[in-house]
Amino acid sequence: MALIKRAFTLIELVVVVVIVAFLSVATFKAVSKIVIKSFKAKETTRLTLQSQIVLDQLSNLLADRIPATVIGYDPASGDYRPISQIETEKYKILEWFIRAMDDYKNGHYSGFCDIVPTVQNDRKVVSGGFAPDQMYHTSYNLIFAGSFDRALADVAEFNASFGWHGGESNNSFDISLSDSNSSTIYISDSVLPKFAYEKYFLTYSAFAVARGADIDKNAPCLDGLDVDDNTLLLFYNYHPWQHKTFCADPQNITGVAKEGNVTVLMHYVQGFFAKEQDYTIRLKLDINRTIRGLSDVHFTKQKVIF
Repeated sequence: MALIKRAFTLIELVVVVVIVAFLSVATFKAVSKIVIKSFKAKETTRLTLQSQIVLDQLSNLLADRIPATVIGYDPASGDYRPISQIETEKYKILEWFIRAMDDYKNGHYSGFCDIVPTVQNDRKVVSGGFAPDQMYHTSYNLIFAGSFDRALADVAEFNASFGWHGGESNNSFDISLSDSNSSTIYISDSVLPKFAYEKYFLTYSAFAVARGADIDKNAPCLDGLDVDDNTLLLFYNYHPWQHKTFCADPQNITGVAKEGNVTVLMHYVQGFFAKEQDYTIRLKLDINRTIRGLSDVHFTKQKVIF
C-alpha cells in the first residue's frame, strides 16, 4: 500500500512560527544582555585605566608643587584656603604653583641664595646661582622658603602671600635675570627674605584642576572642547602673582584678569576632592557613567601624593 504524504496544516505552520518567534525573542534578549554586560565590563575597565592615568598625571605635577602655595578654591564664593586647612568638599578646585624643575635639574639655578648688600635702581640684589642665558622660560617668580617650606603659615599671612584670586603677592616676586652676572637676580619689591642665606623656589606657572560644574563653561578658552558638568579639566599657564587667574574662573574680581590654557583630563567625573594629611595630598575621583539597560558604572579612586 502506497504511503500518502500529508502536508502541514495552517494551524501547524502557525504553531511552528510562534515557537520560532518565541525562541528568537528569548535568544535576542539573552544575546542583548551578554552584549550589554560585555560593554559594561569593557567600559569599567576603560574608565578604571583612564582614571588611574589621570591620577598619575596629577601626581607627577603635584610632586613638583611648591608646598605653601597649594590651595582649595570655592568657585561659588571666591573664598580659598591653604590645602592643610581644608576639611570639607566646599573647596572644589585645587590650585598650586609648580617648581621650575627642568631648570633646577639642569643646573640653571641653585635653589639657595645670599643677600648682596647693594641696591641698584631701588632693586635688591640677590645672589642665587642663576644661569639666565640657559633658562627655559621668559618669566619667573621667586618664593623664599622661610616658614613656608612646610606650608605652615597662618591664614592672614597666607592670603596676602601669593596673589591668589585678588590677594596680595607679598611673598612671591617677579624677578629680572641679569644679563651680565649669571649669579645675580633683582627683586623689584622692597620685601627681603627673612634670612641672609635662604632656600628659594622658582615657578613659571600656576595649575588648577576643576570639574565643568564648577567653572564658567562659556569661557572662550573652552571653545571646541567637549565640556559638561562631569568633565575634569586642567588649567595652566596663568600667573596669580601678576593678578591673573585661570581662564574659566567663574568669579569676576576687579583688577584680576583671566588667562592661560586648558586641557580635558577625563569625562564622567562626578566628584573631585583633595585634602592634605601628614604633609601628603590625598586625591579622590568619583567616576560615574550611566549605561542603558544596566546599573551605572560607578567607582571611586584615590591616590596619595608625597
